[in-house]
Amino acid sequence: EPEPPFANEIESVIVCGSYVMEEVEFFHKASKTAIICDLIQRFPEPTGIMLKLGGVVGENGSTPRDWRITFWPFGKGELRKSRDAILGWKAEKLIIAHGTCVESNASDVIEKALYWI
Repeated sequence: EPEPPFANEIESVIVCGSYVMEEVEFFHKASKTAIICDLIQRFPEPTGIMLKLGGVVGENGSTPRDWRITFWPFGKGELRKSRDAILGWKAEKLIIAHGTCVESNASDVIEKALYWI
C-alpha cells in the first residue's frame, strides 16, 4: 500500500477496539503536536452536569465515559496499542476538538487523560 504524500510530516494512529467507532489521531512531527478528536475532551468550566458526569471537564478531562464502556470486554488490548503509539510520540503540544488545547508538556496531559486504559 503506498504511503500518503504527507507521511514524512504527519504520523497517524487508528484508535480501535470499540464496537461503536474508530478514530484517527495525528502527530505533526515538526511541531511535535498531537491532534486528537474525541479521545480526549477537556471542556472549560463552568459546564453542565452531563459533561462533568462524562468525565470531560477541565484539567482532568479524559475520554467520555460512554465511549470508554464500548471497549469492554474485548477491545482493551487494541486500545492499549493505540495509546502506547500515541504516548510514543512524546508530544509537546496538543490540539483537541473539544476543549482546551495544550501548549507544553502535552505528553503528560495525554498520559493522565488516558489513565483509564
